[in-house]
Amino acid sequence: MASEYHASRFTSGNRIFPASITVDGNQIRYRKSRWFGLTEEAINCQHVSSLRVNRGMIWSNMTIETSGGSQPIVINGLSHGAAEAIEAAVRKAQAEEVGKE
Repeated sequence: MASEYHASRFTSGNRIFPASITVDGNQIRYRKSRWFGLTEEAINCQHVSSLRVNRGMIWSNMTIETSGGSQPIVINGLSHGAAEAIEAAVRKAQAEEVGKE
């Protein structure tokens, strides 16, 4: 079952078009709308090399780096619960894949 998390509109870069992250099984999908078009990136959880969460007083900022060498995904304005849920889902998917080997 897919879980979708949205950044708050009260944070910088998300006022008009808030970013969103969807975690579906073994895949993370990042979406950010623009005036003309959409930026979308899908990452397999096994390719996540680093997942950093900076927790502020109100919002959390998350940085997802991949082993493929692409630019890291930075999403600002997540709730603390959403950041923890994304982190737990990625760790769980990585642990399940290691268990299959």
